[in-house]
Amino acid sequence: MKRSTILALGAAGLAGFAAARAYKKDHKVRLSSTGKHVVILGGGFGGLSAASKLIEMAGGQLRITLVDQHNYHLFTPMLYQVATCGVVPYDVAIPLRSFTGPRGIRFRRATVQNVDFEKKMVQTDAGAITYDYLVIALGSTTNYFGNESAREHTLPLKSLEGGLAVRNHVIDCLEQAAQVTNKDEQKNLLTFIVIGGGATGVETAGALADAVRNLIPRRYPTLNKNDSRVIVIEAGSKLLEHMKREMAQIALQELKNAGVEVWLNTTAKNVNNGNIETEDARSISAATVVWATGIRAGDVVSELKTDHGKGGSITVNGFLQTDHPEVFAIGDNAAAKSGGESVPALAAAAMQEGHAAARNVIRMLQNKEPIRFWYKDLGSVVSVGHRVGVAEIAGRVIGGFSGWVAWRVVHLARITSFRNKLATVLDWSTGYFYDVDTARLEIQERKQAA
Repeated sequence: MKRSTILALGAAGLAGFAAARAYKKDHKVRLSSTGKHVVILGGGFGGLSAASKLIEMAGGQLRITLVDQHNYHLFTPMLYQVATCGVVPYDVAIPLRSFTGPRGIRFRRATVQNVDFEKKMVQTDAGAITYDYLVIALGSTTNYFGNESAREHTLPLKSLEGGLAVRNHVIDCLEQAAQVTNKDEQKNLLTFIVIGGGATGVETAGALADAVRNLIPRRYPTLNKNDSRVIVIEAGSKLLEHMKREMAQIALQELKNAGVEVWLNTTAKNVNNGNIETEDARSISAATVVWATGIRAGDVVSELKTDHGKGGSITVNGFLQTDHPEVFAIGDNAAAKSGGESVPALAAAAMQEGHAAARNVIRMLQNKEPIRFWYKDLGSVVSVGHRVGVAEIAGRVIGGFSGWVAWRVVHLARITSFRNKLATVLDWSTGYFYDVDTARLEIQERKQAA
């Protein structure tokens, strides 16, 4: 067995062991039935972090309700792996009741419609919920920046449905390409464009290149892998805009090594009928266009009667409070600053904000002054394809196989469910030695509105 294989399996084994130990620490918590009521809107990284911290600090003194339109926590950093057949959808959809039940948190599956700040009441499609303290952590939706052609003709990668839709679309393109005889039509079906060169775009492009070019000779022998193209279109001057330049340079080189074309300083102007026109007058035909850039707060958040910042997010003070002190906004819903700089829209930042908001709720209950939020950049990890990644850990940038292992260990540690951790490790191990699964999953696909 190759040394790299032993290292990969060893890292996965250590992460799995750590996950098992953490899982065993779970225990039932009895919450108060008469204490102050904290309502958390959203079961994402920020919402779950806030709930965990509240339980840790004052579980017996509070009533806690978690509200989400889905009954699962979507592990968004691995959504691109669903889209590129790397893991099955259930690996990234973690049942929220497996989190709330043992901790005594009440869960309500409901869609938030509005918040009446004066009455301290959340309106949902399942009825009204009153609160003493509120944490808004409803996440974000796709931002098309007013480009209606992109909204209509691209595949967004922001939801579980979106990930499944991309997966099925890619498989359909391969199946159709294997049947057509027209060479130009075949090449069009084998051209995959990813708009956006952030972490999601880089990871999606790298995984697509690996999947398609490894699958074609093995599963689709009538096709020529050299006829396939994967292209990243990025409006900025570098990939991974909010990360270190060294990380961007490594990611760019690794994508090129995988055969991915990267168009920097290029903006997609029109997307229509499988054809993309850029602002610098270039044009290319492709059957697949994935939109992996831009987020904004959902309509419910952006229309709340409070002050708003960029992308419809809610303006908060240094303590993550809105203009109503008992209401906190975190994650993608907060236009937060730390040290004068905007807090990045990252899972790690949302988790830190969730902890900070929970601490300040407890301090307010104790009649103490809230503590200012300071964001700590703990580094970044990005996968750039099979056995290749780039990471910044403790200020040091590493790439290649070491970066790939770092990506896997970090994300495996963040998955909250032991079952999902184990299933993900098994999927990764299978994918390491065997071809990816190309079974088309029949679902009712619904285009994400934005």
